[in-house]
Order: sequence, then C-alpha cells, then structure tokens
Amino acid sequence: MNGTQLIPTLEQFGIFCYKALVWLFLGVVIGAFVASMQGFLPILLIVVYLVGSIGLGLLFSRVFFRYTDRKRRALAQTSGLAAPARIDAIRFGGVRMLETRELMVIQVTVFQQSGAPYQTTVRQFMTVGEGDLLQEGSLVTFLEDPHDPGYGMVSTILPAGEIPADIRTFQADKVYPERRKTGLWLLVGRNPNGLARSVSFILILALFGAGFISPYTATGNVDWLRLRLRYFPQKLVFQDKGNFNPEMFKKAYDKAVAYIGDRRIESLLFYKDFTDIRVEPTDEPGRLQGATIRGNSVGTHFIHYSLDDEDRLFTLESVRYDALKKALDDAAKDHDIADIMYIGFRKDIRWSMPVAQRERYVDIHIVFEGGETSLDYHGETGERLPD
Repeated sequence: MNGTQLIPTLEQFGIFCYKALVWLFLGVVIGAFVASMQGFLPILLIVVYLVGSIGLGLLFSRVFFRYTDRKRRALAQTSGLAAPARIDAIRFGGVRMLETRELMVIQVTVFQQSGAPYQTTVRQFMTVGEGDLLQEGSLVTFLEDPHDPGYGMVSTILPAGEIPADIRTFQADKVYPERRKTGLWLLVGRNPNGLARSVSFILILALFGAGFISPYTATGNVDWLRLRLRYFPQKLVFQDKGNFNPEMFKKAYDKAVAYIGDRRIESLLFYKDFTDIRVEPTDEPGRLQGATIRGNSVGTHFIHYSLDDEDRLFTLESVRYDALKKALDDAAKDHDIADIMYIGFRKDIRWSMPVAQRERYVDIHIVFEGGETSLDYHGETGERLPD
C-alpha cells in the first residue's frame, strides 16, 4: 500500500472512530439520564450529567469543525482541486451549532481547468462571517473532493489564475444531484447505498445500546432494566404493578434482606418503584437511618432519627417471604394490585386471645392508594387478620 492510498484510509478510519464515539457517548448520556429518572443513579449525579453532556457536546462539535477547517485548507493547497465557481443559489440549512456555525446549502456552477463546467450543491457549515460574504451571483472557490468527483467544499477566497469571462452568465449542462449529508448515520463507506446503510444501522444500534446500558451495568441494574421493559406495557393501560409483579417482588425482597443483614429494623415497606427501610445503624444503637432501594441501588438518608421505643424494632427472623407473598395473593382476590401503595412489615400493637391483652407483633400491612383502605395480615402465617 503506497502513501496516497494510506492517507485516505487513515482519514476514513478516523472519521469512523469519531462517529462511533459520538454514538457511544450519546448512548451513555441518554442511558444515564433514564437511569437517574428511574432512581438507579444518585440524584446528585444529575449535576454531573448536565455539565458532562454540555462538555461532550462542545468537545465533539469543536473536533468536527477543526477537522472540516483542516480538510478545507488541505484541499486548497492541493494542486488541481481548486476551481472558480459562481453561486447560483444559497439558503440556510436549518442547523446552527455553537452560535458560530450555520449549515448552508449552496448551489454553485464550477468552472474547472479542464472539462466542461458543471453545477453541484454543497452542504457546509460556515462561520457567520463567511456566511455574510456569500450572496447569489458572487464568486467563490470550489474545492473538489478527489475521492468524490463533482462534490466538495466552498471557500470564500478566490483562487489565483484566470477567471472565465462568461463566469457570471454561463449555464452548465451537466448537473450533479443534491446529495444530503448522511452525517452520523453512515459509519462505513462513502456512498449511502443499501449495504452501507444496513451495516451502519447495525453498528449504530450496537454502539448506542452499549452506551445506554453502561450506567445500568455499573450499578448492577441490568436485570432491573430488563424487568422494567418487560412490564412497561402495564403503564400504557394504567395497570402498572411495579415491584408487585412476581419476579420484581422477589428481587426487591432479596435485595432488602441483603441490605439489612443482622441489623434491627423498624419497618420494611415495599412500594411500586422502591423499597423503604428504617434500620438501626450498627455504630449508632438507639438511632434510625432511612434507606431507599431502587433496583440494586441503595440511597441512604442523611438525617438519622431518634428511637423513642426500642420495642418497635425487630430482625429478619420475623420476616418471611412466603407469608408476604401469601398476603399479596390474598389481597389480589378482592382488590386491584395496581392500587396498592405499599406492603410490608411493621411491629404494631394487636389484641391477643384467649386472654385479652395488648402485645406487639410483627404483622404485614397493605395500604392502598389514598390511605383510606388497608389490610392487615399475620406476619408468620400470612393469614388476613379481622378488621
């Protein structure tokens, strides 16, 4: 492979890497935003997310403009590529970036040194100053892409050499059709044919998907993303059960048990989208710390609460998943699971028989939206308690 072949190959590889990184980081940005909204990432990360998104956008934009400016200078310095041209029509392309660059669609008639003049259309980002110099009928320099004959870039600086006398009136017979820029949508190849589009589409999906899923991978919530997608149709018909779906309910329970460990707790409540726990910190006996679990992500509260009655505390020995599941299944017989606000364990006072006396028991409580309807179940057996 000689030098002339190597340069365009390296250039194409660099362009591919640039576009691939854009799609990858775009997936990361959107994935991080979605994960934050779902509570899988700390809310404070939104500040980092906003700053990072703006910074990445500025970086990729500047890299792109630096490349196009450098390419235009390289074409201008290459012998035989620059030719005088007349602007036949010009319009704004509808895209403005960094408030300094505007996409311009420029139709020009090119008067090449050898061969008949031809008309072509250029879609190019230009600075505001350059755009002010472009008017219909004005003369510019057309820089033809040696790898894409008939297409190229426009420079406001006129080339040195003779300018045809009829440059302002000549009408070209040969016209190259306007070719819309494929931009980031074409990762491989120069021409947007069917094969190139298909391969590019597959690569874009893979890169964007890898970026999108990376925040879930970092926080261990890939399975939770799968479950959210699996049960998403419930939201469309206003029957969202959230964590009360069987598989999600078991995973939420296992995560809560793993987080609690051998510590004492005041309450363990499962909501549709999260689990709320009040736990006694190991290093602060007699105090309570709140924790919110979403998927596999745990967020602890900064404020610790004073405990006024240690008799309300209990351990995981009093918590049974089979009883919890039995209570949920029983509630589903005469209530809509989607209407449940929370279900969980608390240690409350209950009258015990046959000798009437007030005692504390770890029971299962189900409270429905609005708080006006509730059901109580025996914590060990999962049987419904009388009202």
